[in-house]
Amino acid sequence: MKNIYQLVCLALLLVLTQKSYALACKKDGTLSSDVMIINTTIAVPSTLPKDTVLWRSDNYTISMTCWQDKPANLEYVYFYLSPRDPGLTLLGPDLELGIHLNGVDLRCTQLEQCRASLEVLFSGCASSSGCKEKSQIFPLNFNFFISKRTSPSPGKEGSLTGAMVYPAFQLAGSSGLNTVPDSSFIMALVGLNQLRYVSCSSTLSISPKTVDFGSIASASAQADKVIKEVPFSITALKTCNSVYGLNGYLNPVAATAADGYTLVPNNNTSVGISLFKQPARTAIPFNKEFTLVERSSDRMVVKNFLAQLKWRTNAAILGKFNATATIDVFYK
Repeated sequence: MKNIYQLVCLALLLVLTQKSYALACKKDGTLSSDVMIINTTIAVPSTLPKDTVLWRSDNYTISMTCWQDKPANLEYVYFYLSPRDPGLTLLGPDLELGIHLNGVDLRCTQLEQCRASLEVLFSGCASSSGCKEKSQIFPLNFNFFISKRTSPSPGKEGSLTGAMVYPAFQLAGSSGLNTVPDSSFIMALVGLNQLRYVSCSSTLSISPKTVDFGSIASASAQADKVIKEVPFSITALKTCNSVYGLNGYLNPVAATAADGYTLVPNNNTSVGISLFKQPARTAIPFNKEFTLVERSSDRMVVKNFLAQLKWRTNAAILGKFNATATIDVFYK
């Protein structure tokens, strides 16, 4: 009987110790959950390679408040991906949900324990009722993306997943998820069932491949003054009559896009480059999805654009400048 009693006590001690390391986190200090809705259809060529990003959300910034809600030692806040899907089976075999956090794309299949540290540290709590008075408030900057989890599989058609609602991430401590209802913030995605396979992909070509503005007279520098405009085109080709459109997402390289629409070279901040759709001269954003090719069955589509170079300052910085933007393409 004595041995049994000791074993029971040991078991209780282990359980109590495991539960004692827990963080409570709330969005804006009060919200324990939120939902992001995918309100567009997403077409996926079955021939795309593994880890291809199929869709990416807008960038989000939310304010989080966390505190240790039980007696605990030093503890970091962790960002847990797919918290209610430990086997990564709910989306089916072809899809994986990822998070772009602090400038890096994170996938469950590439992370230990499917989590990443936020480098927010708590010094410990001795109170049995928790230490909410030691709560920390910090911003969380992220976007969602969906990537292809499988290798090319020609011939597949139709829906990729039947999942309507999918828990995307949850904040918790290093020992694991807080199981107390409504204590730890969780974000869910709705609308993943709108992804579907199509039978062929598109190839893009840009002409000219490099937009060259040539030589510029520095004496003409005047803030907001247009220096030069150069046309270019993007051609999309596909090998079948599948009906879909293409969206683009421009990522600055060796440059910034502080206002969202002007590419500023790192090696010369006195000038900026903006892109426009022709003939309507519609401005194209950076770091945000935009319509590149409208939904149709056409096998070849040519889109015309304009690259506009402007002065950003009244004093020119002499010397060469260059900036690049890569384009991610999403099927719709």
